[in-house]
Amino acid sequence: MRNWARPLMALACLAALAVPARPAAGAPADDGFAQIGAYLDRQVAETRAPGTAVAIVRGEQVVYQRTWGVDGDGEPVTGRTPFLLGSVAKPFTALAVMQLVEADRVALDAPIRRYLPWFRLADGTAATTITVRQLLTHTSGLPDVAAKGLTDRFDNTADGLTRSVRDLAGIRPTAAPGRTHQYSDANYQILGALVETVSGQPFGTYLRHNVLEPLDMRHAVTTEAEAEAVGLPAGHRHHFGRPQRFDPPYDTSGVPYGYLAASLDDLTHFTLAQLNDGRYGDTQLLSPDGVAQSHTGQVPVGSRGRYGLGWRDTVLTGTDTRIVWHAGATPGYFSHVVLVPESDLAVVVLSNVYSLPMDPPLAATAFNLVRIMHGHAATTATEEPLFTWTRIGLVAFAGLLLAGLVWTVFRTVRQRRSATRHGRTAARDGIEPARGRIIAGTAGWLAGCAALVAGALWGLPAALGGSGPAQVLLWALDIGQTLVAIAVLATALALVRIVRTGYALAGSRPADPPQRQDGQDRGQQLQHGQDRGQGCRATSPTAARVDGGDDADGRSHDGQPWVRRPEPAAPAG
Repeated sequence: MRNWARPLMALACLAALAVPARPAAGAPADDGFAQIGAYLDRQVAETRAPGTAVAIVRGEQVVYQRTWGVDGDGEPVTGRTPFLLGSVAKPFTALAVMQLVEADRVALDAPIRRYLPWFRLADGTAATTITVRQLLTHTSGLPDVAAKGLTDRFDNTADGLTRSVRDLAGIRPTAAPGRTHQYSDANYQILGALVETVSGQPFGTYLRHNVLEPLDMRHAVTTEAEAEAVGLPAGHRHHFGRPQRFDPPYDTSGVPYGYLAASLDDLTHFTLAQLNDGRYGDTQLLSPDGVAQSHTGQVPVGSRGRYGLGWRDTVLTGTDTRIVWHAGATPGYFSHVVLVPESDLAVVVLSNVYSLPMDPPLAATAFNLVRIMHGHAATTATEEPLFTWTRIGLVAFAGLLLAGLVWTVFRTVRQRRSATRHGRTAARDGIEPARGRIIAGTAGWLAGCAALVAGALWGLPAALGGSGPAQVLLWALDIGQTLVAIAVLATALALVRIVRTGYALAGSRPADPPQRQDGQDRGQQLQHGQDRGQGCRATSPTAARVDGGDDADGRSHDGQPWVRRPEPAAPAG
């Protein structure tokens, strides 16, 4: 999983770029592109994307290109505006690895420890057996490591990538290497370190010299310095349905798996090479066999499709069209590249907004463009209901907690005032709360509040994908903020209950005896002593009470019950 509030940025069609080239053979007629334009207008509005860029490539030509809206700095989006690519960076990393394979510097089925002898995992056996191919196909057995703070680190130091791989030493694989596809960014972190070690260059430097420059990708970004030079703009995250600008630091250590940036023009060059057997212009980046091997699914992905070397290989739902594709996201950006090798077609969709609930409609755009290009109707995709209802439920629960906190504070203040005014009377009347019951009730409240805090900060984030609270704040800001609010309210409620318990326990002690004037006390004691010395007897109950100064309930002022002495018999005559 990936973290605050600005008003909704207006969505407007600022520009429409038509590439000055006639449609290639098999491209849709003008009315076909009109249908695509109408669909995209609706989709941009539905996803509430401040900026979007779309291109369709067929053969060796860009047959459709258009941009909408503004970037995170308020400038119009153009074909030269850079976007962070998310996991679309993985096909670039795979291309770099395959270049080393074809240069006989790396073997696909060799263990990664051959090239990274310092590589360690919590399972020493797995660390020695994981192969380069298994890393490319996500079959190494490594789990998702985002919740452990091992991705999205925004680390721009020279050894940031190597350090991120060394930090995997505490990770234990959750499946045997080669057994099953288990998607993890950690696989491509390791591949990035492999490229660095074998080439003797920083990963970004190798990628620029061997992939980006040969593809004439002039607005691509692989380092923090390049991000500043190119002017990588801020992205946006949906915050309770509204796009909010988000501008985190660049993450050089994350380039191999997700923090590569490129423009729409750049990605059309990349797809042209993918469709033309690894060739762009006069440059052959990879052999035709290497491209075909990369595009071909090698391991099953659940019940739908297969995963190749950095690419997904599936059949488009509702059609018989084979597609090779990869989608990606970072906090603030979404990208999608779909290749249709049999139709010599590619679609690129870039958006400068992302949130987990909006993933389905964002991902549907490129797939639906392929459907329209093949004569099928577009399908409808809506927000992910799990996240939508989770957000609604959490906000409602936070509201209930806030109401409960306010009511508890009110009752605590009222209880304190009542105890001050009536505490002694209650004590004299024997009306005292049971201390054990008070303590037990408070313990129950504290346990419940602790469970709420644990559930909000760790339980629910784990249920939403194994991520920690930091990852939820990064990738689903509104849900993350609501979870933090619940944790804070539960903590505050626990503290108020502790204070209230303190007042209740203080009120359960007997009241102090009232103070009497010293003169009156001494007079009463003297009179009482005289009566006892003279052997006087009370001639009536009234006289006895006056003599003792007792209360109407037969108790003395010191709280002790009077023992009425029986009157002696009359003396014998």
